[in-house]
Amino acid sequence: MADTQITILGMSGSGKTCYLLGLYYKMGAGFRGYTITTDEDTDVQLRDRYARLCDVNLDMEKRFPAGTDNISRYEFDLQYGYNTIMSFDWVDYPGGLLDRKNSGNLEEYEDIKKSINNSSSLFICVDGSLLLGDDVDEKIDNVRDNCSNVINTFFTEYFKSNNELPPTAIIVTKYDICKDDTDAEELCEIIEEAFSPFFVKNDNRKIVTIIPVSIGTNIIDNDCSGKMKPLNIHLPIFMGIWFALSKKIQDHVANIQKQEKANASTISSLRDQKAREENKWIFKSNDDVQRLARKIKETENSGKQQTQQLNYLLNAMADNSNKLIRELEKIPYVYINGERSSFSEIVN
Repeated sequence: MADTQITILGMSGSGKTCYLLGLYYKMGAGFRGYTITTDEDTDVQLRDRYARLCDVNLDMEKRFPAGTDNISRYEFDLQYGYNTIMSFDWVDYPGGLLDRKNSGNLEEYEDIKKSINNSSSLFICVDGSLLLGDDVDEKIDNVRDNCSNVINTFFTEYFKSNNELPPTAIIVTKYDICKDDTDAEELCEIIEEAFSPFFVKNDNRKIVTIIPVSIGTNIIDNDCSGKMKPLNIHLPIFMGIWFALSKKIQDHVANIQKQEKANASTISSLRDQKAREENKWIFKSNDDVQRLARKIKETENSGKQQTQQLNYLLNAMADNSNKLIRELEKIPYVYINGERSSFSEIVN
């Protein structure tokens, strides 16, 4: 069973599957010491699919994956130097499933809703082709009509189920095709307006990032000559893992404190027993006192070993967290409770 679950939301054609293939392409080969691994059968399948994406001799229909027809589940490990930082489940599903509550398979709809509510982080794919042209208002309407009108409903459900909103990355896919029409400030303006509930300043803690990504410059041109060259593709998954790892560290610290408290209580009880034996008027034997003394020493040594092992794991997790932070500080647009900020402010 994976340590955490991450779900990516997006309508049909928004680039969810291509994002996954671009991520596996970049991270499978290794990136600054990091790799993403999975089981052998899934590895073969994903490598075959991204090999087609890399083949500039194929036409558009053969090169790019068809829309997802069925829910697919993957389990990955994020590793650094071949040591696993955290395992995570990834759910890929038909984009049209999000708006099929009344007309589609209700069981599948409820399944993806459950997956969303159980996720530690959520990603939203916004199709960069919606941001072409010069009319900002039209771009906002495009994103609303083709994305946020449906997706915002699921965040309402998440809040009802969890009493909080998850860390969320709004991933602008195919950014290479819209970057000349939509600069950084305009991009933020569009996303802030189309997903306005995320950027309201209130008591509900909200952490949202906007991350433009691309699997390659001009890769979807009609002549299919563009090559795979992922941009920012790793940042969303690093973000999701960092937040899950932070929660794991908090739980681990609480476990250390609980373990130390339990050991201290046991030792205190043993010392009380030993004191009572020592204070008896008549000693038939000193065996009970010696036995309790040995028990106290054994418990103290065992407690120290447990604490050392737990602290070793804690230090390893903290080290992994610090490495991820160095990458996450490169996320261009970070919002905390509706205010533009930086990832460093989240850490502090």
